[in-house]
Amino acid sequence: MKKINEQIIQSKLLVGKILGSLNEEEKKKLEEWEKDPVNKKNEQEILNIKAFEDWNQMRDRIDTSEEWQEFITRVRKKNVKSKIIRMPIYRIVASIAAVLVIGFASYFANELVNVNKEYFAVTEVNISPGTSSAQLMLANGDVINLDTLKEEVINEGSIAIENEKGRLVYEKEGKKDNRQSVVNTLKIPRGGEYKVVLPDGTQVWLNSDTELSYSVPFTGNTRQVELKGEAYFDVAHNKEKPFIVKTGNQRLQVLGTEFNVSSYSEDINIVTTLVKGKVKIDHFMDDNNLVEEILLPNDQLIFNRETQDIQKREVATYLYTSWKDGRFSFKNEPLESFFEKISRWYDVEVFITDESLKEINFTGDLPRYNNMNDILKIVEAEMSVKIEVKENKLIYVLNKE
Repeated sequence: MKKINEQIIQSKLLVGKILGSLNEEEKKKLEEWEKDPVNKKNEQEILNIKAFEDWNQMRDRIDTSEEWQEFITRVRKKNVKSKIIRMPIYRIVASIAAVLVIGFASYFANELVNVNKEYFAVTEVNISPGTSSAQLMLANGDVINLDTLKEEVINEGSIAIENEKGRLVYEKEGKKDNRQSVVNTLKIPRGGEYKVVLPDGTQVWLNSDTELSYSVPFTGNTRQVELKGEAYFDVAHNKEKPFIVKTGNQRLQVLGTEFNVSSYSEDINIVTTLVKGKVKIDHFMDDNNLVEEILLPNDQLIFNRETQDIQKREVATYLYTSWKDGRFSFKNEPLESFFEKISRWYDVEVFITDESLKEINFTGDLPRYNNMNDILKIVEAEMSVKIEVKENKLIYVLNKE
């Protein structure tokens, strides 16, 4: 629908171009659109008089009327300007309507037929799951692709880092480590995952489209990391040096515990789920107030970035941590949220074509490392929807006819 709306807008601009009635802003919009060679070619075909006549024959059920014929005659003239068009206003409107109906409707109807040939049923596609993939940015700015790196050991100054398959392990820091501390950043792409063991022994599982920055080694009185995306932490106990996770204006502090944090920039909520231990979460509000919350096992805290509302509830933690164990687990998950989560792992885009479908709830425990078409088959069967796929990257969820 969005594409069709855009096409209608462009059709009006092209009609304005023919009539010479565009204002400066509309001219700029059309000029920007015409910069695309494909758009320019489409414009030439649409405004081609022969094409108009062909479309007219194709759409023999449409009454073009004498106003349309008069408009075609005027278009044929070499210098068509608004000042020499003296058609009554109702005839101009009729002509524009004819251009819209016969020109664009026919042209893009044909295009849509061709596009539909590029869409496939779930049974005809093969969408592979994500893999262990990450980039490590060192303090000197070097970026290392860990999934293609042949060397097993990376040197960050005097610190050795072992890179195994899907796992990055830092040399363990000593109690009196005097080495200079530097910052490393681990970036996980869409369709990727990785695990890192930090210098203090803390283990972190990083989900797709996630970024973690941390000091190597940790110095001072705290162990602080910064997270964008989703990660599961198993924090090494050290009562003298609290472990701190920063996510925007939220700061989570622990001594030793296991928890999951989901803080994607495109998500309205930051969701923290505690599995073991105890954590304190500080929220730095826009009004400069500080709000503290304490979480105990099975507690989940949801912070709304826009409204700054805080909700604490008790949950089954497996639903929010199963991804690190190779599962997708959902209970009454809205279909829109469901697809947002799995699309990161399969690196696809999902379009739900009907608003009513977005709120349908899905419950199930699914394998994370299977091809996505296996999951899509289950969704089609359970949710009574139709799913079409284009180029193994674009997923369209439709009402089942």
